[in-house]
Amino acid sequence: MTDLVYNPYAFDLHEDPYAVYRRLRDEEPAYWNDELEFWVLSRFDDVLEGFRDYETFISSEGIALEARRGGARGANMMIEVDPPDHTVLRKTVNRVFTARRVAELEQATRDIVRDYVDAFAGRGEADLVAELTGPFPMDVISAVIGVPDEDREMLRQFADKLLIREDGQMKIPDTTIEGMFELLGYFQDDMARRRQGHGTGLFTELAQLDVDGRQLTDQELLGFCLLFIVAGHETTTKMVANAVELLSRHKDQQQMLVDDPGRIPGAVEEVLRFHNSTQYMHRTCAKVHEVHGRTMQPGDSVLLLIGAANHDEREFGPTAEVFDITRTPERNLAFGYGAHYCLGASLARMEGRVALEEIYRRLPDIDVDHDHKVRFHSGNVTGWTSLPVRFSPAG
Repeated sequence: MTDLVYNPYAFDLHEDPYAVYRRLRDEEPAYWNDELEFWVLSRFDDVLEGFRDYETFISSEGIALEARRGGARGANMMIEVDPPDHTVLRKTVNRVFTARRVAELEQATRDIVRDYVDAFAGRGEADLVAELTGPFPMDVISAVIGVPDEDREMLRQFADKLLIREDGQMKIPDTTIEGMFELLGYFQDDMARRRQGHGTGLFTELAQLDVDGRQLTDQELLGFCLLFIVAGHETTTKMVANAVELLSRHKDQQQMLVDDPGRIPGAVEEVLRFHNSTQYMHRTCAKVHEVHGRTMQPGDSVLLLIGAANHDEREFGPTAEVFDITRTPERNLAFGYGAHYCLGASLARMEGRVALEEIYRRLPDIDVDHDHKVRFHSGNVTGWTSLPVRFSPAG
């Protein structure tokens, strides 16, 4: 079980990972991996509590297992800062990254998606990742930050490097470290200009912002840029491709979206629950903690297994392992919970909804070539590197 628990994202393994998740929830809800020294919490309520109790389960020792205890870091990303410092950073970015701002981005997002779809709609086939779901989220998040058009493809390539992991290796690959410093170098080179108020978007606004008597440090500002680029690109890229792949295996539900686009927001929520791009988050135990008769010690690594929690029948009922876009759960953990709830959740939901609206409006019979799709290889991120699709050519 060791490899499967360490690689919960690896959907191409011989055994269905959700079967592993089910065994963990039922048989070992507090599982200790002796070889790699980490705990796994897999039940919904336990993972929820892990997110909620930031004093016991801290983020500052790394949010990925392979980057724990002071691994490769290049900036102070808010996602790896605990309250009360996290609270200050969150308050700062909330001043400029508002719900109104996200709403104002919708038409621009729709125009971007339409342009990409237009480019391949007449061919009758495409690689959905290479030609749509990969590039369009970077265009959107770059517009939010204020990255020039000509730099966006380069930043997308840098961001993709950050998520690459190698089978059986706990060491972060050199490619990943290279990608991180390429991104940091790009924003560092532009820092002085932004501090002087030049440029547009969040980068310049945050560089100028004064909250409670202080500005963000250079490291904090770099952390924001890094987080926005990586999370803003990865979440939507994987979510939309995962949605199209899932719906192509549930044709009746795909047709429901074609017939009634008003169901698309519900479909986005079910994709986030059923096949979320982020399968786990790493935390470090900061105090003695008892759970399911086991005792965690200070300094222990803990994986909060989101993928397992979002399939827990204790929360979602007996059909928890069924993909159903008509499901209306009160909550799921795709974007975390509590202090570290995903800052870009509303943006990701909007992008996912708009993309699916445009895909099923223009390409209603879109179908995935399942024999040639290629998994994205990462540590805690699951999605597609290549997703070949076919459809009736559209004018």
